[in-house]
Amino acid sequence: MFRFLGLLLLWVLACCGALRAEPGLFLEVERWRIERIMEMGYSMDPGTEAEIEALAAVFPESPVPGVLEAGYLYWMQNYQAWDEELKTEFEQRSEEALERAKEYLKERPEDPDARFAVAMVELMQVIYYVDHHRWWPAFWKSRSSLKTMRKLLAEYPDYHDAKLPLGMQHCYLSRTPAYLKPLAFLMRFKGDWETGLLYMKEAGEGGLFCKVDAGYYLAAIRMELEGDAQASRDEMAKLAERFPGNLKFAAMLAELERGLGKQAVAKAGALAVLADERAAAFAGIRGRTLVTLLWSSLGDGDFEQALEAAEALRLLAAEHEGFDYDLAWVDFVEAEALWGLGKRDAAREGWERVEGGSHEAAAAAARKRLSQEAEQ
Repeated sequence: MFRFLGLLLLWVLACCGALRAEPGLFLEVERWRIERIMEMGYSMDPGTEAEIEALAAVFPESPVPGVLEAGYLYWMQNYQAWDEELKTEFEQRSEEALERAKEYLKERPEDPDARFAVAMVELMQVIYYVDHHRWWPAFWKSRSSLKTMRKLLAEYPDYHDAKLPLGMQHCYLSRTPAYLKPLAFLMRFKGDWETGLLYMKEAGEGGLFCKVDAGYYLAAIRMELEGDAQASRDEMAKLAERFPGNLKFAAMLAELERGLGKQAVAKAGALAVLADERAAAFAGIRGRTLVTLLWSSLGDGDFEQALEAAEALRLLAAEHEGFDYDLAWVDFVEAEALWGLGKRDAAREGWERVEGGSHEAAAAAARKRLSQEAEQ
């Protein structure tokens, strides 16, 4: 009798979709292997790419190596920022990973993990397109990815990885920043703030692929949409502590410390990132860190360091055509540092150049400083 009831229960669970893949496996690959490679990637371990290739050799039929490679390339092009070849490589390899995942799903249409793999690659592409303000492809990819994620969550309430994109959708479309208005218009979805935060939290606690990214984007949401600099800093501090080898997490933590007025702490953090020999290879991280060093040095009264950071930023801008930090602010800080060093004529000349430039906010700040100096 009990055996019969047990068999009946198994049949019912299978029919209602409650049975998932064998515990410990994700699309044929042991979950511990996936977690180890992701740990390597987020630690910026130079052996990550080779490890993914080795995984592909062991599991040639699984879409997992392609998903991991797409994620790795997304972060690499993000760290590099202006490397067009790397961007092209991400676009090509992510499409290949998507096609492989779709083929696998075609053979196993009821496998929730196979459905997630397709949606996960699409999600990476969505974020990439949004990064580069390519709204139309971002809209179509997001539409497909989010549809799959919603269905997965409806069928499997504990599928925590699916909660990351849904949480981001709820948060960003309930308090939409200006740059996302085009995508919000196309999506015609009104998010729920509290649901979004709950999903982000649960993805961070229970996800496999999205656990780390949940913390990263929650830090962005706390700052960008909520204006809570301390909460954002605390989220990023968790990531920086967990992955001390990740230069981007360390750079962003230094930036957030500066925003909280902790200039000496921010300067020390920025200098630590720049002292790492790997920083030279990641222009995007280096540029962001130099901006933090520029302002935190000024705020800390280290005027010589501020001048060095200003010169380094100009060199970086000359090397990378797409560098997007306005050099008017670099000129302004340089003038401030010169003033602090007692070089008043040179400082006035610097402020006057900024005042005559096209950057309105920097020009207004320079005009105010010239006015203050004239009154002294």
